[in-house]
Amino acid sequence: MARVQRPSVRIWRVIIVLVALAVIVCVAVALLLMKPANVANFGECEKAGGTILTTYPEQCSIGGKTFTNTTSQHGDKGQAYVGLTESAALEKASAANIPARIVERDGKPLPVTMDYVLGRLNFYVKEGKVYKVNVEGESAS
Repeated sequence: MARVQRPSVRIWRVIIVLVALAVIVCVAVALLLMKPANVANFGECEKAGGTILTTYPEQCSIGGKTFTNTTSQHGDKGQAYVGLTESAALEKASAANIPARIVERDGKPLPVTMDYVLGRLNFYVKEGKVYKVNVEGESAS
């Protein structure tokens, strides 16, 4: 013989299901009504809580849009490296997570790849010290 549930148990189950549905509907409506942040650049994206991507240059992603950090991360066109020893300049760039390479040593060009990396520092070294820095993607002054 089939067991018949008491009406009060059935009512409680219906109430629980209705409350769960009401919560789901409220959350969905709240998410739909949330106004997306009006973001126009990297700084605003960062302040609005966007995801900072580990790229160079940095990028911030929010609401399906991606913004690139256009502020200089390597000083005034790399001039912060002029005067440093070759190893110190490479270590400083590495610590700042900036790609760098030596392209010329004592007036002799070194073999380098022909790829283009936005923001990469190209060091020119004379007598063990950096005397010139070109930053890929920035016009020479």
